[in-house]
Amino acid sequence: LAQVPVRAPHLPSGTYTRAMAPKKKAAAEPAPKAKAEPKAKAAEAAKRKAEEKEEPPKKEAKTEVKKEEPKVEEEEVEKEKDAVADKRPAMSSVISFQPNDMTLNVVPTCAGKVLMALSEGGMQYLIAGARANVGLKAGRYMYEVKIIEALNPAESATGGGRGRAPAPRQLVRLGFSTQDSACILGDSEEHVFFDSEGFFTADKKKTASSQRFMRDQVMGVLLNLDPSSPNANTISLFREGERISEPQKIPESLQG
Repeated sequence: LAQVPVRAPHLPSGTYTRAMAPKKKAAAEPAPKAKAEPKAKAAEAAKRKAEEKEEPPKKEAKTEVKKEEPKVEEEEVEKEKDAVADKRPAMSSVISFQPNDMTLNVVPTCAGKVLMALSEGGMQYLIAGARANVGLKAGRYMYEVKIIEALNPAESATGGGRGRAPAPRQLVRLGFSTQDSACILGDSEEHVFFDSEGFFTADKKKTASSQRFMRDQVMGVLLNLDPSSPNANTISLFREGERISEPQKIPESLQG
């Protein structure tokens, strides 16, 4: 048998692609529920607001802080009232200081209305004392004294501890004493008095009880022996008409 050559069909030159059978599309995945979630959140928020409206807010108990009002100190009322006019006749005798009721270093001047103390040499360091010729047994009476001069004791020219003047340099004592006691206040238990340093002395016991006083001041000493008075059996000190000490009790030994 004769062989007959067979030629393949001639294809033009170029790029060729293989045709594929079309594939089936995969089932579409369900889209995420993005819109549903915001709606759920909005519903929950609305529900919460409704619950808040239904339940009224709890009122916190108010704690009232009471402000303490400043305490106003009540002024002490003066119990020593002015006495009513006394219609009884005044004393006929003159109130004065007799020589037998004065120490030797007292010099009365101005008709006995001014008392001075000797201040020459060593006499300047001695205390002088004088007692009036009038006494009290009952009632309420006051006398006044004014310091018109104050002398400074001279110090030694050599200086040193021995030349220093005693302190205080001036000392005034105002009070009451019994008739037969010593003239210098403080030498007996039968004396009650105030001094210019602000102390009160009774039964020879000294206590701080008043303010100090000095020259050019009018001092008043009040003795109250009225049993009906709230300040009965006391002694008080006044300066220029103003009280500068509380009423001080008189020892029972001096009460009549």
